[in-house]
Amino acid sequence: MRRIHPSRPLSALVGILLLAPAILQAQRLEFDEPRGPTRAFAGVHLMVAQPLGEFDEYIDWGGGIGGEFLYAFDRQGALGMRVNLGLMIYGHETKRVPLSPTLGRIRVDVSTSNNIFVMGIGPQVMLPSGTVRPYLNGTVGLSYFFTRSSVEGSADLEPFASSTNFDDATFAWQAGGGLYIPLRRGRKNPLSLDIGAQYHANGEARYLREGSIREDGTGEIFFDPIRSQTNLITYRVGITVGL
Repeated sequence: MRRIHPSRPLSALVGILLLAPAILQAQRLEFDEPRGPTRAFAGVHLMVAQPLGEFDEYIDWGGGIGGEFLYAFDRQGALGMRVNLGLMIYGHETKRVPLSPTLGRIRVDVSTSNNIFVMGIGPQVMLPSGTVRPYLNGTVGLSYFFTRSSVEGSADLEPFASSTNFDDATFAWQAGGGLYIPLRRGRKNPLSLDIGAQYHANGEARYLREGSIREDGTGEIFFDPIRSQTNLITYRVGITVGL
């Protein structure tokens, strides 16, 4: 597995953060100040997950989708409380097998995905004014590692059976930051592009990866879980709207 040094993507992110103000200044975009009554914000984003350290020895990069809710304590949004949620997939495999030993002519797809669900809550501080709004945040919560398998036929749109094969949960904290870049200004339902990164300190956990589930051909299933540190960084881009 090719190792990617964590400083490279972090350097790219820093470059984006430094260039964004100059680009947007040329477009002469500004936030209306004060914000008015809007203090609650919700967002959705796509993210890419980079495993770090020991975790990087066992899995490849992953991806997923997340969301957040922010409540600002002041009109400018300099201080607020943030809730993060996210679901990442770091491995997936599909096998075509007989429905049962006595129904060899009927074959189905068995899909297995390795996932991480993350959630956290904590404070966020943000530059109270400006063309773009840099912010920093930190949260505490949990990370839930689970592997799930589902069965579907070739013509099915939804699986007709599914099961969680293995799971583990750990206490986790996150720290990160980013930029809010205005797309629609105003007091009502302001819209912003959200670009940022988050460090996830998940600690040690037990989890499966591709190839960790073995079958002996008689219906017996065996698991080969990995126990290691599971820290990672997520890079995200999404949309945030005032409610």
